Amino acid sequence: MVNQGQAGYSVQWFDQMAHIPQSAWDALALPLKTPFLEWDWLHNLETSGSAIARKGWLPQHLTLWRDQSLIAAAPLYLKGHSYGEFVFDHQWANLAMQMGIDYYPKLLGMIPFTPAEGYRF
Repeated sequence: MVNQGQAGYSVQWFDQMAHIPQSAWDALALPLKTPFLEWDWLHNLETSGSAIARKGWLPQHLTLWRDQSLIAAAPLYLKGHSYGEFVFDHQWANLAMQMGIDYYPKLLGMIPFTPAEGYRF
């Protein structure tokens, strides 16, 4: 999905890291102190079967482009449960259920299975 904004800006969602150019992603990620935002790490989570829809991690990576240049990116996941996260929100999910509110799926901005700092958008 591509949403074209003004002056050559566009927002695009990707359901796989493989569809995002590695060099463009890593140009944003490599200045950070953690390797967990690098394209290889996120791609390997998907290709290994660790962070995939069947396991409750549906990749929905958000990117911002200026013309053909990637200028911002965020690894995002639609989650059908709270497992594999380092902040458990089961109480929120239970409260939502008691109130008749759908809690899942939720959109989560984090690096799966990783408590490391360094997430940037």
